[in-house]
Amino acid sequence: MSLARRYSPCFAPGESSLIGLDVSPRLPPGAAVASGALAIFTNTANPAPSSDFTVGDVAIEGNVVYARMSGGVAGNDSQLRWTVTDTGGNTFVVTTLMLCALTS
Repeated sequence: MSLARRYSPCFAPGESSLIGLDVSPRLPPGAAVASGALAIFTNTANPAPSSDFTVGDVAIEGNVVYARMSGGVAGNDSQLRWTVTDTGGNTFVVTTLMLCALTS
């Protein structure tokens, strides 16, 4: 993922794939990921929950959280809001961006 926190390449409409986020830089020393959740919002001036995607259960592997996403509407930009709780009880939200468009 780039420094702009935008997934690249774009998510193709109708695609189904795993999307992940490495949260290692945000974890305090000795902590690990305990749980995660993913919510999709419109990327607009007033973000609202989006029904453009179907999101599966969040899985954890090491310090990476994953979820299977499918669907999408071409031309729509979305916010992916990951909520992660670590083994120390700390909870943090990371917002990333994803454009739904045909990939090259």
